[in-house]
Amino acid sequence: MLRAGPGSAVVVDVGPDPRPVDACLRRLGVEQVPLLVLTHFHADHVDGLAGVLSGRTVGEVDVSPLAAPASAALDVRRQLEAVGARPVLAPHLQPRRVGEVRLQQVWPPPGQPADPVTGDGANDASVVLVAEVRGVRVLLTGDVEPTAQAGLADVVGGLQVDVLKVPHHGSRHQDEHFLTGLGAEIALVSVGADNDYGHPAPGLVRLLEMSGMQVLRTDLAGDVWVLEDGGRVSTLTRGPERR
Repeated sequence: MLRAGPGSAVVVDVGPDPRPVDACLRRLGVEQVPLLVLTHFHADHVDGLAGVLSGRTVGEVDVSPLAAPASAALDVRRQLEAVGARPVLAPHLQPRRVGEVRLQQVWPPPGQPADPVTGDGANDASVVLVAEVRGVRVLLTGDVEPTAQAGLADVVGGLQVDVLKVPHHGSRHQDEHFLTGLGAEIALVSVGADNDYGHPAPGLVRLLEMSGMQVLRTDLAGDVWVLEDGGRVSTLTRGPERR
């Protein structure tokens, strides 16, 4: 979530369950979502959609150009239509401002083909955003894997950010040179506790830390806030949910 103003946020992905995202938005007092971005249609990124739609005003909804898996994309469309919204393709390389948020969609380029090597191709068709709030620049990477990361590096060559949302929950499949070259101070890993994939990969975490990044994982830290105060960036965590 990117603060767009009082009670307002740009929301990027919604997780696998409506309850946690709804609860998080309530804790932050978010009643309006002028822009919702669903980076791709895998269940762990879209199945929580009802938690955002419930009791909130939602404006534009940007989605990946690749509607895969097809059943998930259709379900998203049906949920949005039920509240009078519809998915649209994120505009490529068009600078935009949504309240206090400046953002630009930098991936995928128009006509980007699916890569049959990576299953349904949805990961590498993830919407990737460069966003800036109060001077803090963030790269939001969806689940892009090394092939797309290499293409992304060509599009945004020399990009420097303050905060990196680590691709694909910290999977070991990364373009390490690209990630470490971003100059980020903070790396955020959105990852489920006790997941079956071994995310985040210990070697990747060590690499990011050795590159000077503070690595924060949602499985260990719970909610993570990135705060700006007087030009300084800091973080605050809530702690993981106890089961």
